[in-house]
Amino acid sequence: MKLSSQITHDIHDSEPPPILGTWARVNIAVLCWLAFLILLAWAFTEYFSA
Repeated sequence: MKLSSQITHDIHDSEPPPILGTWARVNIAVLCWLAFLILLAWAFTEYFSA
């Protein structure tokens, strides 16, 4: 029983990311980058479709 508890504790006890300090900030940065790429693709399509 202790082995199972220790394994789940190890999974949840991760070290911070090497950049931006927290995983939440990394997730926000990735979502912003994705939104930028989608906007760029949309602008590219609008510009060259006319």
